[in-house]
Amino acid sequence: MSQKSVFVDEGVLDLNYVPSKLLHRESELRFLRGIFRFIIDTPYEMSQRAVIVGGVGSGKTALAQRFGRDLEAEGARRRVKVRYIHVNCREVRGSLFMALNRAVRRLRPTFPDRGFSADELLDTLMRILDEEDTQLVLCLDEVDALIEKEGGDAIYNLTRVQESRLEGPRRLNLICISKGPEVFQGLDRSTLSTLQRNIIKMPEYTHPQLVDILTSRAEMAYRPGAVSEEILTYMGELAVSERGDARYGIDLLWRAGKYADATYSQEVLPEHVRKAAAEVFSTLKTDEIKTLSRHELLVLLGIARHFKHSREPKATTGEVELSYRVVCEEYGEDPRGHTQFWKYLGRLSDLEAISTNIHASDKGRTQLISLFKVPVEDLEREVTRIIEQG
Repeated sequence: MSQKSVFVDEGVLDLNYVPSKLLHRESELRFLRGIFRFIIDTPYEMSQRAVIVGGVGSGKTALAQRFGRDLEAEGARRRVKVRYIHVNCREVRGSLFMALNRAVRRLRPTFPDRGFSADELLDTLMRILDEEDTQLVLCLDEVDALIEKEGGDAIYNLTRVQESRLEGPRRLNLICISKGPEVFQGLDRSTLSTLQRNIIKMPEYTHPQLVDILTSRAEMAYRPGAVSEEILTYMGELAVSERGDARYGIDLLWRAGKYADATYSQEVLPEHVRKAAAEVFSTLKTDEIKTLSRHELLVLLGIARHFKHSREPKATTGEVELSYRVVCEEYGEDPRGHTQFWKYLGRLSDLEAISTNIHASDKGRTQLISLFKVPVEDLEREVTRIIEQG
């Protein structure tokens, strides 16, 4: 069966993709540029360090890489020699030798990858910078791995390498990226003081910010109309539930599209999102579902049945209550009253089997219900099995 993909460019959903514009990180980018402005304006006269801290998916890596690319581009325009090299310390197993080797080989691709100590590699790096008469911003991403393995000496050596070159041009600058500032507390006081001077803290993204980011990526990655505003809002809520993790949201945007293609759908539907979310973090907790009362199970089955036939990511309590009554009729049960039904919803929400939130509009306040990270088919099958087993 021939079917057009919902995608036009999956590449912009790759987690290593760096957008030309960083939404909601403009002030942090301006601050980082200000710290290293001297590289362009007064090259070789000083060296600087900066620290970027923030939770997973807060945009730390994208911020540093966007800055690095912009810096190299401006250097080329202004005819100032500058290089930016990004090394993930966890990828090099927390080894200063491997981190420096990767930096050296970026500058000299034919350089041998063994036969040197870390100190010798640092001397070699500085010599290459002298030979090329260039400045370097070395970014150590996930620097926690480096400090955990090699202690404070590795950072000390990098921050102090210019001390033996007091009369020479300043060439090496450092950016460290970490989840939090506490990893630096074990460093000696002088090293710590040089790093603490320029700390950029990345706050968690809010729901509106995440929706903006996902909308921007969707406009580049998807065919027009393939992802609705409601679906993007839904994905933003999922990302907020993961502490504002934009990487999670972008991964979700990609996986949901793959499920849409697999089912020959013209657009991304709520069930595609739920399947994508379950693929990353499944929240179907069978043991907890077994603790529910019969009518709590019937309510949960009613919710699953509703979303099985709905193209919307959320349902009103009225829609869910109607579905619950249909399920009760199927199983020969008298439905409980409205007050008791609300208690059942509260119990399901406490167990995180469903998600509830209040929506305010001109008509008043309405409670909306959604299934976040559980595919409807899986939930319906499991709840039906438990009910029929008694």
